[in-house]
Amino acid sequence: MGVILFSGSAALAADTSLTDASAPSQEAQGATQAPAAPVASVSDASASGPAPFPVLPALPADYFATTPHLLGEWPGIRSKLSDLGIDVSVTAVDEAVLNLSGGLRQNAQEAGQVALEANFDLQKSLGLQGASFLVTLVSRWGRDAATDAGIPALQLINEVYGRGNIVRLEQFAWNQKLFDDRIEFTVGRLAFGDEFFSYPCDFINLTFCPSQPGNLVGNYIYNWPVSQWAAVGKVNFGSEGYVQAGIYDSNPDYLSTKPNPALWPAFPDDSQGVILPAEVAWTPKFGGLAGSYQFGGWWNSDAAANVATSINGEPILVSGLPGLPGHGRYGFSTVLQQQLTHDPGIADPKNGLHAFFLATYADRRTSMTDYQVFWGLVQYGLGPWRPKDGFGIAVGTTHVNSNVANAQILANALGVGPGYVQRNEYVTEAWYGWQATPWLNLKLDAQYVICPGGYTIPDDRNAFVLGVRTTVDLW
Repeated sequence: MGVILFSGSAALAADTSLTDASAPSQEAQGATQAPAAPVASVSDASASGPAPFPVLPALPADYFATTPHLLGEWPGIRSKLSDLGIDVSVTAVDEAVLNLSGGLRQNAQEAGQVALEANFDLQKSLGLQGASFLVTLVSRWGRDAATDAGIPALQLINEVYGRGNIVRLEQFAWNQKLFDDRIEFTVGRLAFGDEFFSYPCDFINLTFCPSQPGNLVGNYIYNWPVSQWAAVGKVNFGSEGYVQAGIYDSNPDYLSTKPNPALWPAFPDDSQGVILPAEVAWTPKFGGLAGSYQFGGWWNSDAAANVATSINGEPILVSGLPGLPGHGRYGFSTVLQQQLTHDPGIADPKNGLHAFFLATYADRRTSMTDYQVFWGLVQYGLGPWRPKDGFGIAVGTTHVNSNVANAQILANALGVGPGYVQRNEYVTEAWYGWQATPWLNLKLDAQYVICPGGYTIPDDRNAFVLGVRTTVDLW
């Protein structure tokens, strides 16, 4: 991915006049824009010999403290792309966590990703009214910190890990807006969590990094970075809210880690059925403070066996037989958010204290984990002195299906069970985010996991984990 990006940038740079001094079109969230580094003309090079390429002088002394993007303009490329209707961003995220207690061992682990996102404004470039094309590539690396530490958690303690250390096509879709943006369609490869029941991923534990359906039933609903062929239709009611529905291809082949990189928007064979999500949202403002109240659910047409009861009516753990077959899976989800405060002296409308509550239920016939609930507070901005810092705290739980727990109890009583019973895993997490520079954010994090995996025994594996999330706006 880096080779493609670099070579493409070089080609654009070669097409750009070396004396072009037009202002860059970079934008940062409240950050001061740094001027593009000047490029010396080849004619300014020493007369002793020809220069093989344009000469980049030393960066300004305050470059790293002021540039919105670590790699800057390269020079003028960002503005040239914008003139063509192409907005590109490259962002790197790394999560390093240290298990101080709990699990089988105390160790540190790390995982991360680089995401290249491109939005092609087809109205600007081709004159297609309201049309755009979206492409996102994600490259992941690292290890599962919970597994390496022997923490049997239901939810990852470093959410950025998962779905294979490969390069994936996370988004490849046409977006069309009609009738003054009242009607909107998106068709292509889409991640379920990008479109439905979405919520900002401000925390490091996966419990608090929705969309929740993908956390509960990740065997058939896939969040970032996995995409599925899908179509989503949306009716917008201006500032009042929206209604949307979609259809997603249901196929476990989307999880395949071959080929690597998986850049081509292939059509996997052996589709199992479809996923039909729907969502309605009310987005009011109370005293100028924004709220968002989302409600909805989904239905999946796949064949799916019972997770607790076998074909002879006994618990699977007792009979050892396959689960009772059936068709159809479903669930419900809600995402409630409300801004509580805002500093009128700060232009960013997001600034202030926000409360949130999320809950999702999945049907007990087919889901090993059947509900997840969490709530908390997030503060964006700490006054004019630290407008891009913030902090957050959340408490949540993931519940193991009671039918599974009851089967474990019966099997244990008969002497053929696993010797434990799974119920609720509880997590609490707190973080402070320091915007060190316009392009660098460091999030200092602590999480405590109670009853990892929902296990009632052993009772000495509660995990205390410290972490740091580093986010770099590369370009």
